[in-house]
Parts: sequence; structure tokens; C-alpha cells
Amino acid sequence: MKNSVIYLTRACPRKCSYCGIINPVGLGTELGAEEWEDALEITRILGVDFNLFLGNEPWLLGSDLLRVLLSSNTSYGLYTSCFKSLFDRYKEMFFRFGIKNFSCGVDYPSDILSRGVYSSDAQMVAKAIDAWAGLRWVRTNFPEVETHATITINNSNYLWLEEIVDELSDLGVFSNINGVHYNKDGGYDFFSDEAYGLTLKKQDYSKLGRIFNRILETRGLVQNMEMLLMGIDKFIEMGWHCNGDPYGGPTIDSDGSLRCCGYRKGTRTCNLSIFDLPKLESSWTESVYKDAMDCPGCSWSCSWMYHYWKDKDEMFGEKVFANHARRSGEKQKKSYSL
Repeated sequence: MKNSVIYLTRACPRKCSYCGIINPVGLGTELGAEEWEDALEITRILGVDFNLFLGNEPWLLGSDLLRVLLSSNTSYGLYTSCFKSLFDRYKEMFFRFGIKNFSCGVDYPSDILSRGVYSSDAQMVAKAIDAWAGLRWVRTNFPEVETHATITINNSNYLWLEEIVDELSDLGVFSNINGVHYNKDGGYDFFSDEAYGLTLKKQDYSKLGRIFNRILETRGLVQNMEMLLMGIDKFIEMGWHCNGDPYGGPTIDSDGSLRCCGYRKGTRTCNLSIFDLPKLESSWTESVYKDAMDCPGCSWSCSWMYHYWKDKDEMFGEKVFANHARRSGEKQKKSYSL
């Protein structure tokens, strides 16, 4: 099992305060569709069986996005910020011509949004409003498309986590639960310095633990259910580590340069390009390992799930990433002791 993470572009119409990856400083010209086709062929040669297209906002590529996705022979997840004007412009074409996955960020339940919600980041609220509208449209018009919502737990939304998961499950959408991360050591260029202000306080941990327990009991559509057993301290404080292997495959930036992982550029891996592979595969592997071992840790579900299923059931793990699969009726006996 090998996963790859890809930034098709750093551009995004949103300006979320916690986002640092929108900053393209130090990058070259972004790849065009033909170059991305070549890059994806390289990932196939490397044995990658799942590509996660994280953005920054891939729908900005327009019809070139279809060309890139349809050239891929592997399963994929496609994240979008679901910016309304972009979604309305391309939704019919994209889904009628074969986009198989629709994933976006949902940080608030729709009921709270309809009544008005306070957040220090108006963009985060706007993104959730657009995401709910987009998810409902896709579920109604293209129910065969895999739908997925990432919930980023932070101090403005964690009390509504269970409500968000329940609402998404009722809609037939899988949730992926992440804790908000921040630039702990200056090496997480994915996050802006403002992200730290969204982290939970110690006094919030017991409440979140009880919410996790209820989600584990109800067994809604959660892609990374097992991760909720990690432990609150480790989950919130970025205390897990990939031990030098983020998810098996390469992380490709918008100009074709390689990154340590989706969250970190690294100081060694970024000197290589996807077009240096597979010839320099051993150099890339060594660079990723060293850069990752410099990292103080994270609790990113993408990397955590890769390791969990690689160790537990690799063939089923491929289905988890490709189809949000989970074992029907499998109960988690553990819970948090609070």
C-alpha cells in the first residue's frame, strides 16, 4: 500500500487564517496538465495505489482538472474548498464526465450555521456553508460519487463535533476527523502562525473525550474511527509520529518539487523533483526519512490511517482510502477513561 499527496496548485479563492500552504514563496512555475499526466505516470511506476489531491483549490484548473484525473489509473480523493462560484460553474461537467470523489471541509453543523455562528475566521464559516450546499447537491444528483468531509477540530467547533458527524452520516457522507495543527517548530509550512490560536486548551480535553466516546458508540460514517482511540493528549498535541514514512508514496508540490509530506516541506526532500524518480528513488526515500525524523510529530489522519491499516490489514486499508470502507458491525471495545 502506497499513498501519494499532491498539490495541483497553491492558488485558492479563500483566505483562511490558519492556512499557510497558499503561500507559493520559493516555488517555481506550476505544472501544466500534460506535465501532471507524466507525474502521475511516475507515481504509478512507483507502485502508488491512491492519490490524494489536496489542492490547494484544484477546481481552479477548470477542464484541465478533468484531464489530469481521467489520466490517473489509481483511486483518488479530491479535496475542494467548494467555493460557490467555482462549484456552480463546473459541477455538471465534472461529475458527468467522471469525477468519482467529492471531499471538502465541514467545520460546523448546518443548523448552527443557519442561526449564525461566531468564529474568528469568517472564511471557515463560509467554507462550511458552501460545503453543505455542495454535498447535498452531489448526494442528490450523483449518489454514486464518493463523498467525504474533513472536520478540523478546533476551539470554536469541538462541542458540535458529534452533531456534525451525525448530520453527515444521515446524508451518506463519510467524516474524516482531524485536530487543528499549528507550526510547532517552524517547519510546518502548511499552517500559518495564526493556527495556534485555534488549538484546544487542557480544560477542553475531557469534554472532547466524552464526545469521542459517543461517536465510537453510535458508529456513524467515520473514515478514521479507530484513530479516536489514540488518546486525547496525543491527538490534540500532535503527539503521534510516522517514524520516517508518512504514507509510502511521494508528496508532490504544484511545481513538481517533492515535499517530506503534506504538512512539511523538509530541507532535503524539496531539492528533488517528481521527475527525478524513479531514477533517484533511494535518494528520495532517504531524504523523506531524514526530514520526517526532524519533525516533532503530528496527528494527521492521512498518515496515521496509512500506518494503522498497513500494520493491521493492508488489503482492507486500500479500500479505506479508496472507498471510505469500514468493517460492518465491528465494535471498538475501548473508550477513554475520564
